[in-house]
Amino acid sequence: MAMTTEEFDAAGRPANEAPAAAHHSPDGRPGSGARSGLPAGRWAIGVAGLAVGAGLVGAAWWGFSGGGSESGGAGLGRSAGDLSLPASLGKYVPFKDAAQRNGGNASQAIQRTTKTEEQTTKLLSTAYGGAPAAVRTLAEPGLETFFMVNAVRARTPEPFTPYEDVTTLGLVRPMREVVRVGGATCLVANQPTPTGQQPRPDAVSVDYCQRTADGLTVQIRGISGGLRNSPQQVAELLDEAWSALS
Repeated sequence: MAMTTEEFDAAGRPANEAPAAAHHSPDGRPGSGARSGLPAGRWAIGVAGLAVGAGLVGAAWWGFSGGGSESGGAGLGRSAGDLSLPASLGKYVPFKDAAQRNGGNASQAIQRTTKTEEQTTKLLSTAYGGAPAAVRTLAEPGLETFFMVNAVRARTPEPFTPYEDVTTLGLVRPMREVVRVGGATCLVANQPTPTGQQPRPDAVSVDYCQRTADGLTVQIRGISGGLRNSPQQVAELLDEAWSALS
């Protein structure tokens, strides 16, 4: 299958496409989703935890019903072997730091994120025959956006998705495709856009992006917030992590 190669701008759309009307949520802010009744800090920490492995469960699962210490989860960012990811990428900081800044009882969210990183690191290393691996969860200080960055000392095949006949389907783009942004390769999902229409700025959603070569693979997965709609921005963060490890 031929790989689709596109250049994306900062909004995540091809550079030669005109901007579409911004999408507004019911609260009137572009791109923001429905909020629960929880205070902002607690809601953000709960949602961030869900994105890194908790599943679709309520905030109570994170222990936000009362006070508690911040003793759990020290030292987020797990590694197996001689591989250590950078502590931050761009404006994104370790999840623990962002969670503690947002108040509420962050200890359980931090503990569960720590466990997720530890177990994911083991699984990643095992999948590559025991190769050194590292996993770190990063977030914006306000927890609006977060993601997991993984690295392993091994080469990985490029992403793959089945062929879609967009002409027969009457679509501008396939519903799933592989795109290349600089040195990164990304698997993305596209909201269906009928032929003759312009895709919305948020019509693209990044599943994951990776860079790979002999002896190293770096991936960014579990992406939330507006970052998910911008392959270009994900690729820039991936390049930063790659440069720190290669």
